[in-house]
Amino acid sequence: MARCAWWGAALASLSCGTAHAEPRRIDIAAGSLEAALTELAKQTGISVGMAGTIPARRTPRVSGVMSTDAALRKLLKGSGLRAVRAGPALWRLETVPAQSDTTARAAVRIATSPVEIVVTATKREEMLSDVPIAISVIQPEFGEGAASAHDVGGILPYTQGAFATNLGPGRNRIFLRGVADSPFNGSTQSTVNLYLDDARVSYATPDPDLRVIDIDRIEFLRGPQGTLYGSGALGGIVRIIPKKPDLQHWSGMAGLEASQISHGSAGGAIEGTLNAPLLLDRMALRLSAYTERTGGWIDDRQRDKDDVNRTQRVGGRAMLGWQVADDWHVDLGVTAQWLNVRDSQYAFHGLARGTALAEPHDNDFLVTTATIGGQIGALDLTSSTAYVTHEFSSRYDATSQAAALGLAAPLGFDERRLLRLMTQEVRLSETSASRPWVAGLTLLKAENTLTDRFLPVTGQAVTVLAQHNDSFEGAFFGELAQPFANEWKITLGGRAYLSHVNNEQDGQANRSAREYGFTPSLALSWHPAAQRLLWLRYASAIRPGGINPNGDPKSQSFRSDDLKSIELGWRLSGTDERFRLSGSLFGLQWKNVQSDVLGTDHLVRTINAGRAHNIGVELSGEFRVIPWTIETNVTVQRGRLTHPSVAAGASGDDTRLPILPDCAGSVRLSYAKPIGSTLTRGFFSARYTGSARLSFDPLLDRKMGDFWVTDIGIEAIKGSLRAGLTLFNLLDQREDSFAYGNPFTIDAISQRTPVQPRTISLRLERNF
Repeated sequence: MARCAWWGAALASLSCGTAHAEPRRIDIAAGSLEAALTELAKQTGISVGMAGTIPARRTPRVSGVMSTDAALRKLLKGSGLRAVRAGPALWRLETVPAQSDTTARAAVRIATSPVEIVVTATKREEMLSDVPIAISVIQPEFGEGAASAHDVGGILPYTQGAFATNLGPGRNRIFLRGVADSPFNGSTQSTVNLYLDDARVSYATPDPDLRVIDIDRIEFLRGPQGTLYGSGALGGIVRIIPKKPDLQHWSGMAGLEASQISHGSAGGAIEGTLNAPLLLDRMALRLSAYTERTGGWIDDRQRDKDDVNRTQRVGGRAMLGWQVADDWHVDLGVTAQWLNVRDSQYAFHGLARGTALAEPHDNDFLVTTATIGGQIGALDLTSSTAYVTHEFSSRYDATSQAAALGLAAPLGFDERRLLRLMTQEVRLSETSASRPWVAGLTLLKAENTLTDRFLPVTGQAVTVLAQHNDSFEGAFFGELAQPFANEWKITLGGRAYLSHVNNEQDGQANRSAREYGFTPSLALSWHPAAQRLLWLRYASAIRPGGINPNGDPKSQSFRSDDLKSIELGWRLSGTDERFRLSGSLFGLQWKNVQSDVLGTDHLVRTINAGRAHNIGVELSGEFRVIPWTIETNVTVQRGRLTHPSVAAGASGDDTRLPILPDCAGSVRLSYAKPIGSTLTRGFFSARYTGSARLSFDPLLDRKMGDFWVTDIGIEAIKGSLRAGLTLFNLLDQREDSFAYGNPFTIDAISQRTPVQPRTISLRLERNF
């Protein structure tokens, strides 16, 4: 049975924090590997851990002046283990990949529980079981996502408190902890910030739908995170953590997928990764690339075309890791993806609709990152820089408006958004101190260019919006943890910020808005044992106001919204790791809710919809009786608009926040057992999405949700080969997952987005 052991942690907390990386005198007597690691931790001030039992083997004497990693290599030589740096003073032992030992490696993956994961959600390395924040961590090798979960959106249904729209690939908005403002993609910041490792890569943009490949983990932080992550983090944070270059070992993967959608067309994917040490222990390059085609399932009767919503996704990542010195490392990365959707995925009836024109959508994403980390005395320094170019466009059939506008039919409408985002953060932390802390400076500059045009079948395009928004944000932030009374800890944080927004429309300066303020956080946690954590946390976040383009005089500008939250959370597990339970009770107050709405001209603008609150509970659990595992989560909440503004136009008894169901959850049963030299695994999952509404606007108050989706799959692993077969939407359900598709016809025609029909998928993979 797996367990997590950390030797020398208490001694490490008393050390100055620099000895673990500098060459120094080390003298460890011959003995058992476990005793040798304990002695190494005592002499260097590091912490070394492993999921599972340390092998009972003898080690030779290790003596001399050397670095910590050199000493670890000597101790682990021939053990079948390797040491991976998980933090400045933190090392994790892993089984060395070997083609002849895939079954053993897979067994380690199964035994490893998410509570043993090192996370960086608080901008310093901590064990997940120690962090007093509502966090869900998904690691691809744990198999917690759906079989078709190749992106963040596909993983969300298996994460409590997480929801998204279903407008289509590259166009969806993600919501966490019941903080949902609108289904429409306007020019305001989203309520959830997306991070790629340490770098923020989103602003006023939908989810880019990055394919999940070569990812170490995805962290979902629920609840306002304004103290450490800044403006816009009202609902929480999604952090995608790619695997880092391995400086010692060559490795790679090649994968092939094929799929067939019922009542639709075929698809497939090819992907691969390569890790190449360029200078042993000093420099390595890690590459990943993929191309994917998803079949369509929506037919357009008016144009006599089938399966119109086919999707093509191409992308990749390159990361260069450089250990400049024992205490300093540099990671340089480039991530790019081009996503092209041939047509929308909404329908009028069943799996069909009728439009005069195709409605293609593009989402092109490019980010370059540079992270520098090292030590200055007892302090850890991290500098993270990112530059993002994110361009997305959508075309709609606007023929219904042609006569009123005096334009020739058929009429198209083209909206384009271009984001250029630059972020810089520098922070210092001291994790080994008796009072762990982090403090830093962050700068953000965002340029949003918006262009909306009508495209008549004859004649020139008619531009109805040409807008450029410049946004600047600067902030100082910090957080300090103070232990007391052995088992208690109080964590205090704050962020002082300044934001400035300037709007330029049709080539002329319009208006600007400036705001400054302070967002605090406070947490009290009780940690009586390694397997038990209870906390009470207060947190806050803001989203700066801004300026609208053309529109009603009442909605030409909108104020900042302010969210405050309090939660009672817990995380516990059995000493034998047979069960894991976590959850939180939460309540939030939301003032001046910013919401993107459709105006009378069918264009999107932003209003302050009023005040809202949400009260709820999030629960998750994992129960293991080898070879079986049951994982479940449930969210029950009551998110309501309590004081609607005049601009919101809300009326009637239904005051629910858009998109959010009052109840949602999932359950997953999995099986894993070696049969000879082959590891076999299988799963069955069911997920429920409760009833929800589309919008505050009573004219657009469409109902959706209230359905189950079930998946089933099997997998076999033998040596370096892996094969898997999956059935997504086993019962071929057709319920409405999202009641919106075209802004120009939604007020006249009932629109629905049926769940993707039953899909069979086959995957073959080889690791080397």
